[in-house]
Amino acid sequence: MYRKIIVAVVMTIITIYGLYISAGYNNVSQRDIILNQRGYFNNEEEYIDFLKNGVAFKNISLKFVTVKLGNNFWKIARENGVNIDTLIGANLFWEDLRARTDQVVIVPSESGTIGFINDLGQVERLAENHNVDIKDIEIQKLPFFYPLYYKFISDRKPVAVFIKDAKPSAVNMTAKLAGKYKQRELFRSPLGGRLSSFFGNRRHPVFNNTRFHNGLDIAAPHGTLIGAARDGVVVSSGWNGGYGKAVTIDHGDGYKTLYGHMSLIYAKPGQKVKAGKIIGRVGSTGLSTGPHLHFTLWHNGRLLNPMDILW
Repeated sequence: MYRKIIVAVVMTIITIYGLYISAGYNNVSQRDIILNQRGYFNNEEEYIDFLKNGVAFKNISLKFVTVKLGNNFWKIARENGVNIDTLIGANLFWEDLRARTDQVVIVPSESGTIGFINDLGQVERLAENHNVDIKDIEIQKLPFFYPLYYKFISDRKPVAVFIKDAKPSAVNMTAKLAGKYKQRELFRSPLGGRLSSFFGNRRHPVFNNTRFHNGLDIAAPHGTLIGAARDGVVVSSGWNGGYGKAVTIDHGDGYKTLYGHMSLIYAKPGQKVKAGKIIGRVGSTGLSTGPHLHFTLWHNGRLLNPMDILW
């Protein structure tokens, strides 16, 4: 008797679900997704609270890391096995990439980006927007019968999703950060390595006094290949004072880069290079205490912080 009742209930649910699908559930994927994902929340505090207390995934975990003195976002990303893009994709309210003491950083356990939908049928559209397979999108844990009744909830919350290996979209960023993100797309990193010294005032490793550091130091093993950060024309190569063996490239549009402390130089003045073209190898020539690349960036003669483009 009870078995018949259970079977009847199950069949009723399946029937209702089938009618629900035939009524257009699959077509919901064509509806517009809110492009500015921050629009679901009033402020960063509300956003963090929502993720911390209202969202859980089956295969992805979210950590909430408090910035300590001396931390930066790249260090936090590296310590947690993800990249800076993942942190940008998870922290929708960031205005810039300057870590502040006691700031809370959302850190996913895998590389990818967080998104939100207001209708389950939008997952397919989300996959198209990010050019990923739908299986690479994980929806937050929801009540078992949620697909059957969620449309009847007048004040339902957005549903969080995690898009694995996807890059963040500029439309989901604050205007200030989006501008920097677009600028970043103009360049590529000259090599992979540990960021050992940043743009700005620092204690000089040789003279042991506070001096302005006009670039970014990337530590890497002696002999590591160095590539051009963007298409351009080599304007100088050879010994360049404290930079040791160095190359300078004019990229047009007012941009110019310098690559210092090389052990070997492969580029010649007047040579046209493509982004990624090998121009030399890491060394420790000039005023240097160990093998690394010193990378300086100018725009219309004004120094820029390389961290604005090398994420």
